[in-house]
Amino acid sequence: MKLPLVFGHRGASAYRPENTLEAFELAFEMGSDAVELDLVPSKDGHLIIRHENELSGTTDVADHPEFASRKRTQLFYGQWEVTGWFSEDFTLEEISTLRAKERLPEIRPGSAQYDGQFAIPTIGDLLAAPFADSKKLILEIKHGSHFKSIGYDTVELLAQAVEASDWRERGISLVFESFDYSIIKALKARIGGDSKFVFLVEGWGMPKPEGLGAWLDDVAANVDGISFDVNLLFQEIAHDGFGVQFGEPNELVAQAHARGLSVFTWTARAEEAKYSVDEYYHHFVELGTDGVFADHPDLFSGFLDGLR
Repeated sequence: MKLPLVFGHRGASAYRPENTLEAFELAFEMGSDAVELDLVPSKDGHLIIRHENELSGTTDVADHPEFASRKRTQLFYGQWEVTGWFSEDFTLEEISTLRAKERLPEIRPGSAQYDGQFAIPTIGDLLAAPFADSKKLILEIKHGSHFKSIGYDTVELLAQAVEASDWRERGISLVFESFDYSIIKALKARIGGDSKFVFLVEGWGMPKPEGLGAWLDDVAANVDGISFDVNLLFQEIAHDGFGVQFGEPNELVAQAHARGLSVFTWTARAEEAKYSVDEYYHHFVELGTDGVFADHPDLFSGFLDGLR
C-alpha cells in the first residue's frame, strides 16, 4: 500500500491557533513532512499568513476599539457579501497589534487556551524562522483574482517575498497552490525554477464528466500537481452530524496520476471520525494520493507508522 506524505494543515491546527509560527513549528515536531499556509495582503502590500482576509474569525480584531470603525461589508467576485474586518484595510504595523485566536473553540478548547498569545506572521517571518530550515512549505494564495481586481498583485508580492529570502541556501523547498487556475499558472510563470505548483480543486471547480479527460490533460500541461477536496474522491460520501461515512474510491486519483500529476487531498480531521480515528484515516490512505493535509499531524503520522 502506498503511504502518503503528511502535511500539517495550517500547521498543527488542532492544537494551536492556525496559521501561526507556533502551529507550524509544532506540526514539524509532530512529524509533518510539510506545512500548509494561506496568504492575504495587508494595506501596505505585505503578505500575512491568514486563511481569509476577513480577520475576526482568527484574530482578536473585534476586541480592539480603535479598529471598530474599520468593520464593513465587502462583495467577493460579484456573488457574495462578507461583513467584518479585512486585512487590506490594515497596515502591517496595525496587524502586528493583533493576536491569533482559535477558529473553532467549541471543538478545540485546548487550542483556544492559546488565544491571544501568538502574533500574526508574514510570509517573510516564516521563511526566516530557523525551524523552517530543510523543510517543505506549501504556500497558498487566497482570493488572488479578487485582490487583483482591487489593486493587489499577490503573485508579484509573493514572488518578491520569496526572492528576498535565503530559502534555497537553507534547504527549504516550496510548493505553491491556488484555487484560481489563472493565479497558479501566473505563479509558475513568475517564479518557476525547481518549485512545484499545484491546482486546488473543490466541487465548484470540477468539469462535467464528459470534459474530465481534456480538463486533466490541460492541468497536467500547465502545473505539477492537483489537490482535491476529499469529497470528490469517493463514489459516495455522507456527513450526518455524527461523522463522515465514506463509500468506495472513484478513479479520479488514478486518472490524475496517469497524466503525471502529483495528487494531494484535504482535510483529515480526527473529530470527523464516525467510528474510530484509525478507520477514518484508512479511507484517506486507500485513495493512493501523494499527500494528505491533516489537522492532527501527530495522529495521522502515528497511524501511517503503524502501517509501515
